[in-house]
Amino acid sequence: MKHADRSLAPGFLIASPPLGDPNFDRTVVLLAVHGKEGALGFVVNRVAPVSLGEVFKFAGYGEAEAQDQGAVYLGGPVSPSTGWILCADPELDPKEEGVLAIDDRLRITSRRTAFDAFVRDRMKRPGEPDPKKRMVILGYSGWGPGQLEREIGAGAWLPTPLDEQVVFDVDVEKRWERAYALHGLTPAVMMTMRGGGEA
Repeated sequence: MKHADRSLAPGFLIASPPLGDPNFDRTVVLLAVHGKEGALGFVVNRVAPVSLGEVFKFAGYGEAEAQDQGAVYLGGPVSPSTGWILCADPELDPKEEGVLAIDDRLRITSRRTAFDAFVRDRMKRPGEPDPKKRMVILGYSGWGPGQLEREIGAGAWLPTPLDEQVVFDVDVEKRWERAYALHGLTPAVMMTMRGGGEA
């Protein structure tokens, strides 16, 4: 199937088993941008080996903030020291510099003001659910012109519609399988379709 003539964003890229690339094995990528100039996305099911507190400390916040043990996600191998906030906040204006609208609700931003607001809310309501469902992500995944289309053509990725529940409401270790299940598939079925062995 050809995908060059239509955008796959917003959507998911579900890694096919076995992908053979340690950066993307068993990953779900939230595809934010896709077009003739390439594609940009963020892995949403790989936890970084650092805590939110460590990221906050590196960013210059105080000692209290540095104690936060919340999860940080690895968005991909490109610019791994760059921090992003993914959130369900339709009021965050995509016309502002550094803010990208993924769909009607989801936004991704690297603005310092967004991090400041997130830190303040974490400190005011520790342990409480975040109504904006904010996630801190380090790095991103990028593809040059035509690269993603070639990888999809080779069977490396299954492009599917975006489902916000997979990103925010499913345990991180189950997101890959759940993304397949939403479309009536399993990793084992994908292996069979690709002519491989067991997933």
